[in-house]
Formats: sequence, structure tokens, C-alpha cells
Amino acid sequence: MSLYSWQIFLEVVNYKSFVKAARALNLTPSAVSHMIAKMEDDYGYPLFIRNRNSIELTSNGKILLPHVRNLLQCNDTLTQEIFSLKNTNSGVVRIASFNSTTQLWLTAILKEFYKKYPEIKVIVRQSGDLKIKKWIDRGEVDLAITPSSVIHDNTFFPLHKTPLVCMAPKDYFPLNGKTITIEDLKTLPIILQSEGYDTEPLKYLLDNGLSIDSNFRIESDDACRALVEHGFGFCITPKTAALCNSQNINIFSLVPVSYRTIGLVTVYPKYISPAAKLLRQQIFQFISDSDLMNV
Repeated sequence: MSLYSWQIFLEVVNYKSFVKAARALNLTPSAVSHMIAKMEDDYGYPLFIRNRNSIELTSNGKILLPHVRNLLQCNDTLTQEIFSLKNTNSGVVRIASFNSTTQLWLTAILKEFYKKYPEIKVIVRQSGDLKIKKWIDRGEVDLAITPSSVIHDNTFFPLHKTPLVCMAPKDYFPLNGKTITIEDLKTLPIILQSEGYDTEPLKYLLDNGLSIDSNFRIESDDACRALVEHGFGFCITPKTAALCNSQNINIFSLVPVSYRTIGLVTVYPKYISPAAKLLRQQIFQFISDSDLMNV
């Protein structure tokens, strides 16, 4: 079976639809359906369960999926390596990042990267901690800027340690005038981010014996900041996120202190493509030049 057949298979998995996969591949839905049917006929078992409104992998299809991802990743790496031997910097890199690092780091990193390597295409995916972990586990990205709470094995390289802080309305000052303590937090209305976004703040509250019944579960850093600005509550967040737009709020250190470690995950360290390797080098260079490497 050709690599192209497996590319079609993977697009169907990603889109959970023959029609959407066909659109992404610039094929007709019947061509995609025919190719999948031929694969199933050749192998002697179904790869997908066809439902009325969607399709999903069979148990055999789920077993094959990680091998298909590895196969196509190795093919991409081989292709890029062939071009790199001709001193041609090209290829595609897929990178995941969360909101604050996309705003504060990735925009500057990509600006310099494209100046050096205009022929390399970078696909950026942004979300919260848990969704980034899913992308890593499924091999849907090559690199990921993510906190250590998402993944902390030999694929994770720590880059930056940032303290947790508390965003407060502009007219609020804690009892000691400088820092927000656990005693302060016991009496403050807390704004929490949705499950899967910035998991450390909730862990901080629970580790310090605080049970939080919040009226707010918010995904966006900007929305949390707006709620704080208008006096709806207080939000514990990594300092990198708080600094993105802090003109109309106060930011206080927490006691006891807690930190978030941000690092870079290389999803396929053994098979990293030349293009992904170049972007990884650019990220390390940015962190070093910006004096952010503090772990």
C-alpha cells in the first residue's frame, strides 16, 4: 500500500469525515471512500466504523494509527533530509503553544525564523494544557512549548521558570500591602480557568487547603483579565500570562511562592526533521538572547 493511501487514512482520522478529508486533500469524497474501501478489502478487516453523522476507527484501526503517524513522520524527515543535503532549507514544522507564550515568545521567534528560512512552512496550533498533551501523544505536532505539568520526560527541555501571581482589581491592596497570602485568598472571589487550561493555579489552591467554588470557569487569559479589571474577582496565573496586558489591573506575588516551568517538547527526538531542528535552534536562541533561561 502506498504512502499516499496512509495519508488519506490519516486525514480521515483527523477530520472524522470522508467529505472534509476529501476537501483537505483536494479529492472527491467518492475517491477517498474508494481508497479506504480498497485498503480494508486488501487487509481483510474494516478500518472505520461508519455512523450516520460521523466515522470512527475500529479497534484494528486504532492499533495501526500510531504506526501510520510514525511512518509518515519518518517519510517527512527523509524528504527534508534529502533536500538539506542539497543545502535547500525547506519543509513543514508543526508547533503547539499556549496563549501567553504564543503572544510573548512565538511571534518574535517566527519573525526571525522566516527571515532566515522563508521556504520553511510553520503550522502553529494554540490551546490549553490538556489539548496540547493530546496533540503530543497523538504525534500531531513536531514541537510544543508547554509547561512541565503536561509532560516531563526525556522529550521535555526546560526553558523558563515563572512564578504564579495573583491578578487583582486596580483598587485592591492586600492586608500586608505587598503580597497575597493564603489568608487573603480565603476571603477573595476566585476566577478559575476552564479544565485543561493553566492547571497549576488550581493545584496551588488545593495544595494550600483552599476549596474553591468559583462562579467563573474561563478559557481565555484575556477574558480572565477583563473580569478582574471590572471587579468580578481575582485570578491566579503564571506571571508570563499576567504581563501580556496588565495596565488596568494590579499584580501581586503569592506567599507561599510557587512556580510554573515552561519547556520545549520534541515529539520525535529520534526522527526530528531538519526543518524542526532549525526551529528548535531558533527557540533556544531566542530564550538565550532574551535572558529567559532561568531553570
